Amino acid sequence: MSLSLQHKDNRVAGRLALITGASGGIGLACTQALAAEGCDVALHYGSNVTKADAIAADLRKQYPNQTFRTFAADLSDRAAARSLVANVLADAEFKGKPVSILVANAGLGRRIRDVAEIGEDDWDEMMEVNSRSQFVVTKAALAGMRAQGWGRVVLVGSIAARGSGLNGCHYAASKGALTSMGQNLAGLLAPEGVTVNIVAPAMIGETGMIPTPKAETWERTTDLEALKATDPGLAIAAGVPVHRLGAPEEVANALMMFVKSGYITGQEILLAGGLK
Repeated sequence: MSLSLQHKDNRVAGRLALITGASGGIGLACTQALAAEGCDVALHYGSNVTKADAIAADLRKQYPNQTFRTFAADLSDRAAARSLVANVLADAEFKGKPVSILVANAGLGRRIRDVAEIGEDDWDEMMEVNSRSQFVVTKAALAGMRAQGWGRVVLVGSIAARGSGLNGCHYAASKGALTSMGQNLAGLLAPEGVTVNIVAPAMIGETGMIPTPKAETWERTTDLEALKATDPGLAIAAGVPVHRLGAPEEVANALMMFVKSGYITGQEILLAGGLK
């Protein structure tokens, strides 16, 4: 069997992107970034249909020549996870396009620090949503990418995959599994024109996971642990080397680098303001 060189093709305009967890925070920022680059977008949401539909309607006004559709799926339900990509592909408004760009962003982040308090059900739920469902959705989307010889998969991981973060070991394990899956897939799919990369954010504001700081200043002698009792958002932001929380659009900026650079694959980028 003869092989051939791939041609550089970083065009994203007109391609169909699927974002899981698209209705808020990082997912919303990624949705807006891809729309600005000319993509049609399938916006997945878990339960807030009103918010998802409002986002899609706003995008249609901004980009009238593109298509934006919303799709509900409870990713803790295996049947719903299996049907998500099929429902996107069956939508008549996407005119039979394959999913060319997948942003696997949806996730569960229940904070239980002490392993003694993490039940087996907590572990199973976290792995189901953060790892298993993302595998199922990714596998389904890859079929079309491989068939056309072009695809971009960006998995939204976490600094927790490296053993850090505010959540417990169950969350860390789920994000670690996602990261390892992505790095394995990258090597397999690179010769086929499909890239797989991981964005690992930490301490991102406007996501509902970290309170917004009430104040903007503190003293050098301030006990940050004690500050958590009165202003937990400021205590967390003060502990980040750059002295602020990250913004969802900054995560989207890193994602767009991966989407528009087909020579990058198998990489994980940590967006953590200097945290190690």
